[in-house]
Amino acid sequence: MDVIKEKSIKDQKMAIINYKGNVKDMDVLIARLITWCEVEDIEIKGHPFSIYYTSPKNTDPDEMIYDVGIEVRENTEVTDHLHGNTAEVQVVELLSHKVLYKIHEGSYETIDKSYRELANYAVENNYDIIGSPKEIYLNSPHEVKKEELLTEIQFPVIKMGK
Repeated sequence: MDVIKEKSIKDQKMAIINYKGNVKDMDVLIARLITWCEVEDIEIKGHPFSIYYTSPKNTDPDEMIYDVGIEVRENTEVTDHLHGNTAEVQVVELLSHKVLYKIHEGSYETIDKSYRELANYAVENNYDIIGSPKEIYLNSPHEVKKEELLTEIQFPVIKMGK
């Protein structure tokens, strides 16, 4: 599954939890997010994901900053961040954009190889990476063996002139 492709992502509503801490906490955060959607009767449209704002290469594991999220139905009301809303779960809108993406097959421990391949492809093909990487978890380590894990890695990009 070494194929790297470009695709357009349409506007999306996402329920997210912004978090500072170890990525080992992600299972608990995803469970909280799914429970919140169930309690609030909000329809889930996709797989859980994370967006990383810091890199494990140069950040202490307990200082990682990332969002854990899940796409929700279009008519979900956006959370009003600006007026003191301190709820753990926020609903935000992500505007349409282009991404380079690749499906990583296997353990999370080997995912850095796929990141390097995506970054190299972007440079070699005149793409500018314009935001933080996103990992979409297409299955769960609770359901399949590590070797069978599927993670879609996305880099938001714009195509540059030659």
